Amino acid sequence: MSVCGGITMMISLELFFTNDHLPELKNILLLLLFLSSILVVVLLGFILSKTARLKFSGDSLSQEIQKMTQQVHYFRDIADILLRSSVWAPGLKEYIDEEFSSLNYFLVKEFYKGRSKLALEYIEEKDRYGETEILYLETKALLLNDPSKSSVKGYMNPKEYDVRMLKKWTEHKVGMGWNHYFGFKYNQFKEELDIHRVYERHQERILKYAIQLDPIRYRGMGFSEELISKLGMHLSEEVLPQLLSLTSQSVRKVPKVITVAYILIVLLVIFGVIQPTITLLFGLHVVFGFISITVVVSIIFFLMLSIYPFVKREING
Repeated sequence: MSVCGGITMMISLELFFTNDHLPELKNILLLLLFLSSILVVVLLGFILSKTARLKFSGDSLSQEIQKMTQQVHYFRDIADILLRSSVWAPGLKEYIDEEFSSLNYFLVKEFYKGRSKLALEYIEEKDRYGETEILYLETKALLLNDPSKSSVKGYMNPKEYDVRMLKKWTEHKVGMGWNHYFGFKYNQFKEELDIHRVYERHQERILKYAIQLDPIRYRGMGFSEELISKLGMHLSEEVLPQLLSLTSQSVRKVPKVITVAYILIVLLVIFGVIQPTITLLFGLHVVFGFISITVVVSIIFFLMLSIYPFVKREING
């Protein structure tokens, strides 16, 4: 609408101004120069204040991400202890790590996509160890830093987790296997998963990590299948989805309002400052003055029409 008004104004100015009105045009251009300079300063101030607010919220977001990242570190350390422990049925680890060394949990869960013949072979052969093979693969998956890999030898906790990895963990609810096999179904699998085979010093480390994760939730709990079950639910239902959400927010683009403000500043500098100045200094054709007036007035109308919806959004959060 402001563009149409600007075009109409330009035609009107062209019809109205003659050589007799050139002094008035110069005065208008001087006023235009002054107004444009003020608007540029105001818009720059707006961009800087908005950027400062985004930086503040970004710092808060960064602190939350660091907190949740550390929690994932603790869960991975617990997974590492469980993988290396004797909780598994004899022969299970060798069976998976040797026969299916190139297979990971995600390929099995996505076998229907047909990307892995090994996944189909695994499905045909599974249940040798009472279905706990898939739990072993799931626990290994938590130590992966790349969803396309399968080896977890010499794993290290990264400074930050890749969004792709977080999406895979969340999509396939990594951690729920702990809740399932060590939870209400433990009686069915306790021959294949003997929690008492975990060394005492490893039990103490897992308890320590649990307290660091949530001292209230795990207060007074001893090492047991119930603890592992509860940890799995905590990881799958809370920690991984929250970290994925926070990480996705941290990579958001520059807000549209800042982009629009920047474009308006560029237009004001070109048509409201530079062009009127050159027109006045070098006595350019009056059409350049008309263009400047049209563009600046269009911008003012645009700002007038946009400010209320913007303020309303800001107030409503």
